[in-house]
Amino acid sequence: MTADDFPYLSPSLDDVEGISHTRISCWVHALRDSLYAVGFRDAARALAQPVDFAVERTADGELLTLYGGLETEYHEPRFQRGVTARWETSPDSPEHALDLVERELARGHAVPVSPDLSGMRHSEFYRVPWFGYPHTFLVHGLGPGTVRAADRNTRKSAGFTDNRGTVPSEELRRGLAGAPVLMWDTGTPTTDWADERHALLTRSVRNMTEPESPDQGLAGLGTLPDVLAGLEEHPSRSSVLRMRVSGPLQRQVAGDRHLLAAVLDGDTAPGAREAAELLRASSDGFVELARLTFLLGRSWSAETLGLCAERAARLHDLDSRAVERLAALV
Repeated sequence: MTADDFPYLSPSLDDVEGISHTRISCWVHALRDSLYAVGFRDAARALAQPVDFAVERTADGELLTLYGGLETEYHEPRFQRGVTARWETSPDSPEHALDLVERELARGHAVPVSPDLSGMRHSEFYRVPWFGYPHTFLVHGLGPGTVRAADRNTRKSAGFTDNRGTVPSEELRRGLAGAPVLMWDTGTPTTDWADERHALLTRSVRNMTEPESPDQGLAGLGTLPDVLAGLEEHPSRSSVLRMRVSGPLQRQVAGDRHLLAAVLDGDTAPGAREAAELLRASSDGFVELARLTFLLGRSWSAETLGLCAERAARLHDLDSRAVERLAALV
């Protein structure tokens, strides 16, 4: 199988380690499949992040997004099992905007990119004003005038099959000028898994029980009903609930719990299975809350808001119990 034949971002790759692509952020999804393409099969342990929850706001106090452990180290990613990654900025000139991509493709690496998508016609974000964190998709080949890409957020008219298709090179050049590219590598782990596991669990407990602000950890999760209620009069309530609340809950907050549960499934320590079950239940609960907040954005009602508050309270209880189990494993 050549690099171009590899099924990047195909849902079929979820079966490799039981990591559901619907539960992980787009950039983590892109990195997971880039690793699979070079034969790396320990992505769950490599990409797992400490459990977290945070409400992020702008300097003016406006809700920017919610995030979990998958986004805590977004700007300076930190992984395990010898996997390293860093964001680099493409040259500002469209003429040289693909230089980093070409370099990485020459190394045999598919390349996660986060361009300005407002001018890229294949994307569901075409002509959509940017806010929050950028969307990431994969570039896995260059052709004459086109780029071979894998993207899970495309328009039906783009003609992508199984999340793969082509994008005009000039559109990517313009979108990627001055935009982030994720450079990644694999190598021999320099730390024993036992130490990496200890760090994951210790940081999970600390994130949730000793947060740096009242908007983080279990305390931050406790404020979620008020955060949602505070959006009732927001002029862009529907898009905020869809893009800044529902999406992050499903793929960022649910994602870190999903990945760590997958890691603990293979852990033989007493209590690991119980911790995994609680994390999985929490992940499922956040997906359900994401659906409810999406519905709230489409049709605001006191009833749906109340259901959201009930789900949030249950999740606070689940996460509290999961953190207790994680602390016992340290």
